[in-house]
Order: sequence, then C-alpha cells, then structure tokens
Amino acid sequence: MSELKRTGYQNFGSFFTESVEVLISKAVSKDYTPPLKPFQTHDILAGLCDSQPLGKGARELFLIDFTKWTFLNHGAFGGVCKPAHVEATRWRLHCETQPLTFLDRELFPQLVRVIKELGSFINASPKDLVFLPNATTGLNTVIKSCDLGPCDVMYMLDIGYGSVKKMAQASALYSTHSSPADVEELPTSSTPQVVMGHVDFPISGPDQIIEIVAQTMPQNTKLAVFDAVTSNTALVLPMKQLVELCKSRGIPVLIDAAHAPGQLPVDLHELNADYYVANCHKWLACPRGSAFMWVHPDRQSKIRPLVISHGSGCGFTSDFIWDGCRDYAPFLGVSSALGMWQALGFDRCRTYCQNLLRDAVDLLTTAWRSRTLAPPEMCANMALIALPEKLAEAAEQYILRASSLHSDNAVSGSASDHALHLQEVSGDGVEDVARDGVEDKTRDGVKDVTSRQIPWTGAATSTDAKLVQDILHHRFCIECPVKCIQGILYVRVSVQIYNEMGDYQKLGKAIKEVLRAL
Repeated sequence: MSELKRTGYQNFGSFFTESVEVLISKAVSKDYTPPLKPFQTHDILAGLCDSQPLGKGARELFLIDFTKWTFLNHGAFGGVCKPAHVEATRWRLHCETQPLTFLDRELFPQLVRVIKELGSFINASPKDLVFLPNATTGLNTVIKSCDLGPCDVMYMLDIGYGSVKKMAQASALYSTHSSPADVEELPTSSTPQVVMGHVDFPISGPDQIIEIVAQTMPQNTKLAVFDAVTSNTALVLPMKQLVELCKSRGIPVLIDAAHAPGQLPVDLHELNADYYVANCHKWLACPRGSAFMWVHPDRQSKIRPLVISHGSGCGFTSDFIWDGCRDYAPFLGVSSALGMWQALGFDRCRTYCQNLLRDAVDLLTTAWRSRTLAPPEMCANMALIALPEKLAEAAEQYILRASSLHSDNAVSGSASDHALHLQEVSGDGVEDVARDGVEDKTRDGVKDVTSRQIPWTGAATSTDAKLVQDILHHRFCIECPVKCIQGILYVRVSVQIYNEMGDYQKLGKAIKEVLRAL
C-alpha cells in the first residue's frame, strides 16, 4: 500500500500524480525508472526474434484477412500489428476495472514511459515529444500557432498533402472571425499567401527537388512545409538538404512525416527541423489514433494545442498530454509495436521491404512495358508504377462485359462477389501485356525504368483511376490505390513485411485480365 502523506495536488487539475513536467524531466535523466505495467505483457512479444520469417510468415502478426484480400495499400491507413492491438485492448480493460485509478493515478506516468520509448526509437528527447491522435492534428497545431497573417507566405510543393493548403487558408478565420464556409470567398488580402513550387514529371532525382525549392521559395516565407514521403506520389524527399536550405534563409520548416516512421530511419536530433509531425498507425503498425509531434525547444513556447484543457500553460508536455477524457490506449499500445520492430530487427524489415519493392517493380514494369514515376533512390516502401496505356478504355469495356455476364452484380457489388476472378489470376509469373521490350538504364546496379521512352502525359482522368481501383477491389479482391498523374494512370504499390511476390503477381494478372476486354 502506498504511504499516505498530506501534500496537496502536485499536478495540474486534480490529478493524483506528480507534475507532468516533473515526470518528463525524470524520463530524461539517466537513472529513470519506468513505472511497472499493472498487467503482464511478456506474452505479447513472446517468440518474436530476428529469425521470424517475413512475407507469409509475418501475416500472423497482423489482423488483416489475408485469406480474402491481396493487401497492397498499407500506405493508406496502415494496419495494426497484433502486439500493439493486444496491449491497447488490455489497457482498455484495465481502465474499466477502476476508471479513476487509471485516469487519475496511472495514465500520465505510463504515457511518459511510452514517450521515452518512442524518443529512443527516433533519437529525440522526451521533453520535445508529445502524442497526438493523428498527423493532421499536428499540422493544424503548428500552422495555427505560426499566426500566418494576410501578408505572410507559407511555402510548399504542389506534390504536398492536399489538406495543408486548406489549413493555411483557414488560419485567416482566426483573425477575420469568418466561418469555414467563407474561406474560399475571403479576399486574397485577408488570407496568407500559399506559394507552391511546381514539380513536373519526369523527375531526375532528389537534386531536382532541391533546385525547385531553391528557385521558387520566396525570401519572406514565414513557414515552409515539406512531406518526408509524399502521399499521392510516394516520393522520398531529401529532408536533410531541404531543412538546411530553409535554415540558411532563416525560414522555419515543418516536416509532414505521416509516412516516415517505420518506412524510413528517423533521427530527429540529426535532422534538426523546427517541427516534425508523424503518424504511428501507418508504417509502425500502431493502433489508429496514435501520432506524435516533435517541436524544437526554441519553438515550443509559441506552440499552443488546438484543445485547451487543465494542463494549459504548465509546460510543453502538460499542454498536450491531456485534452479531455477519452481513450488513450492507442498511445500506450505504441510500446508493443516498437517492441515488435526491435525484436524483428528494424533494419532487417526495411531491407526485406525495399528488396521486395525492387523485385515487384521489375516484375510489373516488365509485364506492362511500363515505368515508375520516380527513380529508385526516391522510393522506400512504396512506388508508383504506370499502368498500360489502354487500361482506361479496357476498364470501360470490362465493366460492360461484366454487367452482361453478371447483371445482378455491379462494380460496387457485395462481398460475395469479391473472389469472382481469383481463379483466373492465380499462378506463377506474369506474362507481358503491353509493348515490346526496351533497353533499360541502371543506377548503381539497380534498374531505372524511369528511362523508358513512354509518354509522361496522357488523357486519363481521376474517374478512370477510380474505376480501375474499384475493379481491383470488387472483382479481384486486391486493395491497391490507382492514381492519375499528368493524365497517366499509376498503381501505388506498398510493401509491408506481410507481403510477398505472389501478391504482385496477382496484381499483374488482374490487369492482364482487364486488358482482355479490348
């Protein structure tokens, strides 16, 4: 039983723990002793080691129904790993056995413990890290806190995440007291100027990105925002060089790293950005509702949370650690996700995924006589691969044929229709389905299929992209996004440790089946 003392409240509000700022300071010290968990967790990671088979052998670590789906879209919303899901579930059950004990006396020390574990993974001080429900919350927090006024400039690339421009425009609401519906109607003089550097394809490599930014970023930029890995185009941007460029001009830089942790090694001390926000639920396979924001110590005093609660004004960690009574289990589940990656070997997993991506790209570009959107050095666990030129036309014919053969099942058909063509696309290898072969260049021994003389512009539309993705989803049970870039259709394939070459063979054969409709 704990010793009873007359101390009064030490934390903000009426919470019965030490001050959050004291807790986080202790976490930084070398003699930090993490709090014990109120339940056993050794079984969650039992048996995991760096000899765990990857590919099919890793599917037991996830909850996705691989008996039904060929899942090539981990980059969209992730997919929680079982260890993180199990731990988060145990925290929820523990909370409900005595809610006041958990929320009043246990939650904050446990959150600080996980913040420290995450900090060790990304080389960041726990004092500079806070948990958030998603990267979007972090982006909004930073952009709003920067107080972008009517004459201020926010810079980004036009391949950046689509909602970021809206966040800058919405910042005008806080000074004009307009409603969100009025943002598009506000005069230009009332809104911050969003300057976007244009990226045209083909792209030669990371140096081209740096050159574009150097030439198009205004000197009076108040905030520059860059994606670590672009969402729509799956490009790994040269973060270190972009941060250095902004620093040389005195421009604060915000990194939208929604796709980075788990896909790329992260070292925030070395990167030395001003702001860095990222999701844990994507490539780290943590529970949804887990993300983080890192803020340079020199910038923390001006960062204010979107939700003001009891910890406001008590310190950076206190400002964000509690935003009201809700489910904090996703944050606590991060611990077991990190434990899984450490047991499997993070570098080993990255190597597996990147090698598989290389082989999948080679398979599909050879089959389709196609190319990737970007050179190999700008890809990590995702890549955009151009689809055969006549696929949009073939897709239209395919659904007409499917409608005549299966009049009671439209493209948006029921789950029972999902496996309609799986027998047709099974098997080894993928036959060529497009043009005759062309000779490819190599970069450091890796085939560079961006050099293929295939048009970089076309007449396809986002409607065509949606149709092809719907066909893959409903007719072949393949989850893979289809993008329209400069009028050309691409698949954005993701590689996670549960994928294997057979998944990409199925995708290649599914596209071949659709082309047969011509």
